[in-house]
Amino acid sequence: MLKTRSKRLILLVGDVFILYISLGLMLFLRYNLALFADDKRTVLDAWNLHKTPFLLIYTVWIIIFYGAGMYDWERFAPRRINLIKLIFQTMTIGASVAVLLFYFLPIFKITPKTNLIINAIIAAILLSIWRIVFLKTISRGSKIKVLFFGNTAEGSKFKDRLNNSPSLGYHVDAVIDHTNSAYMDLKKLILEQKIDLIIIVQDISQNQELLKIFYEAIPLGITIIDFSEFYEMVMGKVPVSVINESWFLENLFELNKRTFEVAKRLLDILASIILGIPLLLLFPLIACAIFISTPDDIRNYKERRARKGDGIIFFRQERVGKNGKVFNFIKFRSQRLGAEKISRTVGEKKEIEKDARRYFFGQLLRKTYLDELPQILNILRGEMSLVGPRPERPEYVNKLKENIKFYEIRHLVRPGITGWAQINMQNDASVDDAPEKLQYDLYYIKNRSILTDIAIMIKTASILISRSGR
Repeated sequence: MLKTRSKRLILLVGDVFILYISLGLMLFLRYNLALFADDKRTVLDAWNLHKTPFLLIYTVWIIIFYGAGMYDWERFAPRRINLIKLIFQTMTIGASVAVLLFYFLPIFKITPKTNLIINAIIAAILLSIWRIVFLKTISRGSKIKVLFFGNTAEGSKFKDRLNNSPSLGYHVDAVIDHTNSAYMDLKKLILEQKIDLIIIVQDISQNQELLKIFYEAIPLGITIIDFSEFYEMVMGKVPVSVINESWFLENLFELNKRTFEVAKRLLDILASIILGIPLLLLFPLIACAIFISTPDDIRNYKERRARKGDGIIFFRQERVGKNGKVFNFIKFRSQRLGAEKISRTVGEKKEIEKDARRYFFGQLLRKTYLDELPQILNILRGEMSLVGPRPERPEYVNKLKENIKFYEIRHLVRPGITGWAQINMQNDASVDDAPEKLQYDLYYIKNRSILTDIAIMIKTASILISRSGR
């Protein structure tokens, strides 16, 4: 755990250092080399003028970096071009936000258009070099040597993931099956293989002989960790093999979450009020656009609607919420009236050429996520939260409960507009991906906190800006 956190801390410290180096280089180029002869300001004067505004700008940039996944070093793509592309895209967003701050916050005495562009370009180049050097160093550096004690299908798959992801910094050097006597020479194997970390894949709590052997390995400086704990740390989800009645009894302490739930509800209400302002402003425009875009639907409203939830402006659909309570999920109507009737003829596929359910403005609503704005009403009514598991339709929930054990536990908390599964999965809406989604949902329920919710919201904002989420 320390290794993961320390690498992120190194990246963060390096980024802060590079941002200020880029500021210094920009000021040197701009004023000391007199690239612009009409400005006679000294570098020191310029530094005093820029240091406070850029402190705020860099703080915002670091938050944007986090949301864009620039500190998820273990997930970096091996190709340099992908890494450089991510950095330049993120810096473009950061520079755009900086322009808004400089031009709309009157506390700043400067509006450094040229300086900001130069600074952003220098920072992007230096950050790219820094990330490449960092990844090369941790990939080529000494890896933590791992021993897996126990052999399961899930453990074997995870072992391959560690060995095939050099940026993680681990390498599995040995696997011991607890059913044979190889573990009797565990101390010898640790010394010969220079093992740093032992992962206990199978339960040994009732085997006193094994417990004694592992206890004797501790003075050798070996870290011993349970498989589920290590898996959660690396993968950000609960391993399938440990999801049983005992896991829930050991990990879900809802009494300890009461203060958090109160704080979370206050945060939801505050955010809903703030987000409600653009909803009120945009509502007349969106309503008019829906009317103009679908005149046939409006004229033939009664004939075309497939069920009660089909409205002219809003789309309502039953979803399962906290404690299994059913509520009406609200969105702006982004498909034609009677879309469910059409679905029976074209099928449930997401991508269909010339899909009769679509209309142009509805697609625009979906791509910009503006269709989700009415869910603010669900939050204010206490049916949803900003962050939580995705709410599903009752018929899907009944089907999934039959096929996926413990599925109903995800209803222990309010469903959310966004969530841990949504920011970690390519397609969290797929029924086929429901088992993996449950792993992420259980991880969130176990580890939920205000900081976790804020982190999810930051990452969601980054996905919305890049429009890579849907």
